[in-house]
Amino acid sequence: MAPTSEQRRALAQAGMDAFNDGDMGRMVAALTDDVEVYASPEMVNAGNFKGHDGFVSWITAWTDAWEEVTAAVTDYVAIGDRHVVTSVHQEGRGRGGIQVSMDLAFVFEVTDEGRCSYLAMLPTAEEARRMAEEREAEG
Repeated sequence: MAPTSEQRRALAQAGMDAFNDGDMGRMVAALTDDVEVYASPEMVNAGNFKGHDGFVSWITAWTDAWEEVTAAVTDYVAIGDRHVVTSVHQEGRGRGGIQVSMDLAFVFEVTDEGRCSYLAMLPTAEEARRMAEEREAEG
């Protein structure tokens, strides 16, 4: 049975909470073993990554760019049966001491078991919605 929109939202929020807590174990526990991660070319940690090791490599490249960072979910949109798009506002201080404030979006694809099998980071919620709709249409 496909996860409800509320279950998808809860998984996305739990992932952001784990990120803010710096809890890699909680982040990885929410992912399937073969999770696929995509970061848009506009992001500092752009590329495609696979599995838990790929996720850790990807998220570490992101967190290593910051001295401190927090992420707050500003919106959720459930797309079809398996996807949720989250709009996120991140603030922090980069390694050079520069204050940064940015908006970005994530696509989460959630399995029947309630784990994330696909995660994408994109610069805008519009791009994330388009991607989620295309993935949902592909089945």
